[in-house]
Amino acid sequence: MSHVLDSISFGAIVTVRDRLLAQQAAGRRIYRLESGDPSFDTPPHVRDAMIEALKRGQTHYTASAGIQPLREAIVRKVRRDNELPIDDAEQVVVTSGGMHALYLTFRALLDPGDEVILPDPMWTEIAENIRLGGGVPVRVRMDLESPTPWTAAQIEQHLTPRTKAIFVNTPQNPTGVVLSRAVLRDIVALAVKHDLRIISDEAYEHVIFDGAQHVSIGALPGAEERTISLYSTSKSYAMSGLRVGYLVARDAAFLTRVKKLLRCTTNGVNSLAQWGAAAAIAAPQDAPRSMGAVYQERRDVLLAGLGGVDLLVPYVPRGSFFLWARIQPSWRGYRGVRTDEAMTDWLIDEVGVGSSPGSAFGPAGAGWIRFAFSCETSEVETAAGLVRRVLATEGRTAARAPGSDVRPTP
Repeated sequence: MSHVLDSISFGAIVTVRDRLLAQQAAGRRIYRLESGDPSFDTPPHVRDAMIEALKRGQTHYTASAGIQPLREAIVRKVRRDNELPIDDAEQVVVTSGGMHALYLTFRALLDPGDEVILPDPMWTEIAENIRLGGGVPVRVRMDLESPTPWTAAQIEQHLTPRTKAIFVNTPQNPTGVVLSRAVLRDIVALAVKHDLRIISDEAYEHVIFDGAQHVSIGALPGAEERTISLYSTSKSYAMSGLRVGYLVARDAAFLTRVKKLLRCTTNGVNSLAQWGAAAAIAAPQDAPRSMGAVYQERRDVLLAGLGGVDLLVPYVPRGSFFLWARIQPSWRGYRGVRTDEAMTDWLIDEVGVGSSPGSAFGPAGAGWIRFAFSCETSEVETAAGLVRRVLATEGRTAARAPGSDVRPTP
């Protein structure tokens, strides 16, 4: 018998991670540029809050939508920092990480066959969660040659009577694109015109570079009642293993469905992690700012390391901790294969550097790879030097090789 889960993959990034860890277990030095896991320690005040909660015996069931101090801290934060017009803590739901927030959102929002617009390329799990919710992902290719890579005009061409929502991710994984206020206003106008929902994934809201501004689309006029805003403590506070995220919405019917799903899935989030998240969000935001500054340093180290290498052309990210790079036609391939998966395999086998194949992020990702610079700065620097060395050597060889004008296989 077939089942919806039979169409869900385990993910190419997981496969890459397993290869790297197997080589590490065999004693080889590897570099984890495939994984978006912050290298920083969880801030001390967050750890202290969890320890104190443990000492107080706060290890029992909590309210399924989240402990009140955390939800109230979230209300203050999204009003102040995201400018969301939220009424009270009843419009906040705490989730077991950002992934859980995505699952709950699509499952509570979609009817079978509903279509959701999303960028292409896009983090793999978005399309997977749309399908798990009974929906149909509709990919709209980003134009990375344009100063505005994703626009309302592009989106409108893909609308049908079954379109239910537009998925927005800024800063974006995997490209690092940050959508401007003007572009987001146009998307809101389109959603109003066609009575569509907006799902806004803002997991990388604090990882932003070069003076760019993060704008929460749910704060814009016309978006207030139709937007579901999703957040995570994983990236902002280096709490990825503690699994705390949250969603904010004003639609009472949607929130009721989400709370029912919570009862039937996790029935709440780890109590100690919630107390840690409350401390993280309520405190002065020095930790996210300092981590963001280091991420920009790491981005610049990686860009410099790949500078002047002919075989990979990086797209300069303005946010997130990912570098998206196009494989040039002159690459000769690996073991007779010239795909982005082959490039990923080659860099692992040649120099132990992990990356993620672009095709894992959708059809528009074919011929690209993604590097994560969330690991230690020294690791990013060493990995960049290794990649530069092997690509420069290959580039000199390819320049002399016949047939070097063949394009990578999509």
